[in-house]
Amino acid sequence: MQYQLRVLREGHAPYQFELDASSIEDARIKAEQQGLIVLQVKSSASAIILQTLNQKNIPFPLMLFCQEFRVLFEAGLSVMDVLHTLIDKETNSAIKLILQQLLMAVQEGKTLSQAMSLNTNAFPTLFIATISAAETTSDLPEALLRYSQYLENVDLLKKRIVSASVYPAIVTSFGLLVLAFLVVFVIPKFSKIYATQVTNISTSTKFLLKVGDFSQHYGYIILGLLVAMIAALIIMISRPEIRAKLYDALWKIPFLGNKVRVYHLARFYRTFSMLLKSGIPVMNGLAMVESLLGAGLKNNLQKAKKLITEGQQFSQALSEAELTTPVAMRLFNVGEKTGTLDKMMERAASFHEEEMIRWVDRFTKIFEPTLMALIGILIGGIVLMMYMPIFELASGIQ
Repeated sequence: MQYQLRVLREGHAPYQFELDASSIEDARIKAEQQGLIVLQVKSSASAIILQTLNQKNIPFPLMLFCQEFRVLFEAGLSVMDVLHTLIDKETNSAIKLILQQLLMAVQEGKTLSQAMSLNTNAFPTLFIATISAAETTSDLPEALLRYSQYLENVDLLKKRIVSASVYPAIVTSFGLLVLAFLVVFVIPKFSKIYATQVTNISTSTKFLLKVGDFSQHYGYIILGLLVAMIAALIIMISRPEIRAKLYDALWKIPFLGNKVRVYHLARFYRTFSMLLKSGIPVMNGLAMVESLLGAGLKNNLQKAKKLITEGQQFSQALSEAELTTPVAMRLFNVGEKTGTLDKMMERAASFHEEEMIRWVDRFTKIFEPTLMALIGILIGGIVLMMYMPIFELASGIQ
């Protein structure tokens, strides 16, 4: 591997050159054997790797990394040995590239948190701050455990919401496909029969047949427009500014907006609790968690920070900034009096997360059968309107 060295030779100004070596230490030894004083050694490939990683948003399994790193580190391996081991076992080339870049930065003399800060796509700012604080207190395994538990708890509610929305999405998709099939293919067949055989047709059936005729003549145009609308919607949602506006709209819905607020507050409490346990100062922690709050609460956080800098108590500042619930406020007051604010914030987060999970479960139990009933009534109504003239014709024959 190529290494770039900055060296000094007696009687000459410092200069740089590259040489092949198996490691940074090997490059240093080779240079010293040539009578050079080594000032700096770094991998010439590290800049290329870093540039590649910053250009790609590579998904990195951070929770697995925390668990494996902690187990190996507690077994007595050094940081570089742990990284070497993780690189050797990794089969995914993209993840291996991230670990190699991390190892190179550590070999160049950077701390683990400094090395992680070179790739914020893989390592979030919160994680880097947690590792940085742990390096000063020498409790790296505890910090890794704390962060992996934090990720697990934060993702729990999100996974529950996602899993609860999968079934309604599938039911809705299949229902729309059945409706499209009836309108585009089935109804036009019936319209041909009724045009020659049946004269007494109800108004609703006539309207349905007209819809079928229209879809038969302009079906491809309608399909093209629907595909274009879906593609435009996906592109719009992928833009951060559009997502922010949609999110702001959710806050204005009376009942749903309150649930969104509680969800964000729970994430805020849990994250800030983790930062306090890591030894990060209050104001620094508030700055770090700002991105976790929805657009509707960021101004509230700015107000809370201003009140704290003016000497207001933490719990009182959050209350005046409307960043508390009645339960959370009581817990924060107890935490400030007993010196256990981090634990009280974690308990407040757990309380509200469990509350949200119960609400999601209740909503799912009500919404799923209601959705099934609506789709069934809609499809059944269309089928009934198609067959009603046939039933009337059959009763007339008898």
